[in-house]
Amino acid sequence: MPARKEAEDFGDLVNEQLPKLLEVAQRESLAAALEQLFQLEKQTRNGGDYLSTTRVARAIVRLCFDHKDFQQMNDSLVLISKRRGQEKQVIRGAVQEAMSTLEMIDDLNTKLTLIATLRNITEGKIFAELERAELTRLLAKIKESQGDLKGAAKILQEVQVETLNTMEKKEKVEYIEEQMRLCLECKDYIRVLILSRKINTATLNTEGFEDLKVRFYTLMNFYHAHEKNYLEIARGYQSIYNTPKIQADENDCKKYMKHTIVFGVLSPHTNDQHDLINRFYLDKNTRDIPEYKALLKHFLTMEIMRWPQIEQVYKEIIPRDIPAFASADDGKVLWDDLRLRAVQHNIRVISRYYQRISASRFAELLSLTSEEAELRLSDLVAAGSTYAKVDRPKGIISFTKPKEATESLNDWSRNVSELLNLLEKTCHLIHRENMVHGLQ
Repeated sequence: MPARKEAEDFGDLVNEQLPKLLEVAQRESLAAALEQLFQLEKQTRNGGDYLSTTRVARAIVRLCFDHKDFQQMNDSLVLISKRRGQEKQVIRGAVQEAMSTLEMIDDLNTKLTLIATLRNITEGKIFAELERAELTRLLAKIKESQGDLKGAAKILQEVQVETLNTMEKKEKVEYIEEQMRLCLECKDYIRVLILSRKINTATLNTEGFEDLKVRFYTLMNFYHAHEKNYLEIARGYQSIYNTPKIQADENDCKKYMKHTIVFGVLSPHTNDQHDLINRFYLDKNTRDIPEYKALLKHFLTMEIMRWPQIEQVYKEIIPRDIPAFASADDGKVLWDDLRLRAVQHNIRVISRYYQRISASRFAELLSLTSEEAELRLSDLVAAGSTYAKVDRPKGIISFTKPKEATESLNDWSRNVSELLNLLEKTCHLIHRENMVHGLQ
């Protein structure tokens, strides 16, 4: 293979020719100046001086823009990119120069045409993947401003950000979050979940990612709200609350703590849910919001709570702090779910302290009708969180779980062992007393 020809230095020539050619464009015509500029571009390209070639290519693009000849600008960009043996940095430099003019173009059609030209030039070129990603984002933004949300989301999804090696990690997260936002606007919740899995949550906890972390969990909470997954919403707010930036702001700290507490108690009772609300009950910052700490105490104490009293206390406090409860669409659903969690808590309390109870007394303790009380009990039994058996003819509810044969046998064996131990201890005490009396 023949050795590559050593590059010549055309820096002085370009410094001399560029000002003259700009004067030609002003004095004669743009076409005359471009013809000589392309000859200079060919000379520097063939000479292997790619820095000078990049300068000439940028000058061609800028000259077309200054003369407002956008058709010639598009044609020149395509011509530069298709020149034989054209170096990557020259193409990238011309694209970057054209991108710098986009903000100064007022006509929307002209701007869209230029964006389309640049996207065609950068398609499939790894060295220009950042420029293509930025052009795609700009095009999506234009589509969104025109009201075409689906079109904007579809265009932005063309970019597989996770495969861009030259893009910084922070920029990747920003790009994916923008894709998530547009999908949420289009109510494409499945794609939101798919996109969210491209972000490593451990990355969000590193320094410099705090704003992105808050935005990510805020977007995810919109998705979880659609799925009515209150526990994940609470975890999302908990993650935001644990962000140093939020901890440093007293108002934000209280805000996200309140959200975490309310959505925590809204979650169905599980070990994870109990652990979350217990952590916040023990958090020293909850002393600054005593009403919410009292709400946690109601759900952590194994005592029956009276829903009418709870509703009376919190019907103004919660909607004031959490806008979702004041919403016309979601407010009623959230209040109904909160009431349901209070009823379920009371059922767990009753099942702990009663082995058997009459259905009428059970409904009275829950402040519900007999039909609703039985329905709520059935839901918990079906979920597997409580055991109960209802004898409707007798009107009796039993919370005693029948033992299996092996369990009964183990109990019998344990009782016999305890009985023999007690008998042995008694015999020992009697023998000791006999010895004491014998000595006397």
